[in-house]
Amino acid sequence: MITMIARMRVSEGNAADYEALMTHVTAMTLENEPGVAYYAWSKSADDPDTYLVVEVYRDGAAHAMHMASPWVVESLPKSKALVDGGFDIQQYVSEGSEPVVLRHKG
Repeated sequence: MITMIARMRVSEGNAADYEALMTHVTAMTLENEPGVAYYAWSKSADDPDTYLVVEVYRDGAAHAMHMASPWVVESLPKSKALVDGGFDIQQYVSEGSEPVVLRHKG
């Protein structure tokens, strides 16, 4: 399994747009990508402008399929426009899994 944890700070006034975008991406991902074991976003209880996205892929091929999906390709420029300072993405791999190259870090 490959786990990605992305933290970002959403610009003031953009929370509703960011949440709508991520709700759409989450639904499309879970409905159409069997290689995704878990995909969800959440909002910080301590800092309402900070969000976290947790993604768990069965393997590198599932991650590549996700990154190439129309909903992700379309959402990346939109989400980048809604956040301050880019994305802080951390990658974790289970034993036997190989890490993937992150093309959209930051």
